[in-house]
Amino acid sequence: MIRYGIYPVALAALAVVCACGGGAGSQPVTTIYTAGPGATPTPSAHTLYVDHYGTLYQYALPLQSGSRPLHAFVESPGSALPPEISVDPFGTIAVATTEDIRTFAPPLQSFDPKRARVKLKLTPAITEMGPAGADLVDIEYDPNGNLWLLNNLGGEISEVAAPIHPNAVAALTIPFGAPGTKAAGFTALIQARFDVSAALYVYASNAAANRSRLFKISFPYAKPASPLGIDLGQADFVDSSQYLPTDPHPNSLLLGQYNGPLHSPPPGSPPPPPVNVLSQFAEPLDPALGIFPQATDNTIVGALIADPPREAFYTLDNATGALNVYSLPLSNKAAPKVTLPCPGTIATCDNKPEHLFLAP
Repeated sequence: MIRYGIYPVALAALAVVCACGGGAGSQPVTTIYTAGPGATPTPSAHTLYVDHYGTLYQYALPLQSGSRPLHAFVESPGSALPPEISVDPFGTIAVATTEDIRTFAPPLQSFDPKRARVKLKLTPAITEMGPAGADLVDIEYDPNGNLWLLNNLGGEISEVAAPIHPNAVAALTIPFGAPGTKAAGFTALIQARFDVSAALYVYASNAAANRSRLFKISFPYAKPASPLGIDLGQADFVDSSQYLPTDPHPNSLLLGQYNGPLHSPPPGSPPPPPVNVLSQFAEPLDPALGIFPQATDNTIVGALIADPPREAFYTLDNATGALNVYSLPLSNKAAPKVTLPCPGTIATCDNKPEHLFLAP
């Protein structure tokens, strides 16, 4: 799931219409484009946005040893808690607090609310609200610029269709973790991710069973969530069409922070102990053979994003916030090519929520 430059060239347009209440007139419509053969490869981004617990740093690409942030921005000036943040395929940034969503057009100058291109007040017509507002745990743009909200009030996923406007309501609402479904019990939402075809992947936890899983919700999103069978956070999906045309070996890959065994046990032996490692899986996954990573690195990351045109992917170290650059595809036990220290303080870098985004 790459957050930049997905162009609907020779693509098929599909539409979802959902009556979600809260507005008069015609109902919201979401247009989803699914990639077909010969789709235009993803162009290379030139900006990497690094979010460290409420501060957004802007880096120029490619990263080199000694690279420093070009700019640093406080995401929600005056707020005690950091907001949720996401960047769309064209560099528009959305900032979501418990009360509203603000969007900012590039080039970014500040997150002063007065500079917001759009300010959308959150209401029950968009997402579940409580006495303290919405309990958003993640917001994510899909490849078509629609904004998705993960709310742990009621385990609800909702979509605000592009273009976002001040009177928008949810175009689509997906309940998650309901009894009788394959996601039953997984009521603690953690992250959302998308692949190039706009399939939605949700990472969620089941506190009672002490388990986390990655689930896929294909278009149309009315289909129930299906577990992929792996505990994989920070997931990023790399499609072979996203590499440059000159790349002789484009790989379709799944990258993420994997928690589980690395192989099947020999006959008659107990299962191997689980590990928690940065991992790479070859796509498509083959559950019949067991889903195990083909390459790993013994590290824990708090954020990850792939950059196929540069044959690289970027991670943030979960413990220190250090920015690392790895070769794509990942080689087993490979070390980062470049490591940059977190430019913030311990209070914002060490074991704090963090995100990575690519933009034009």
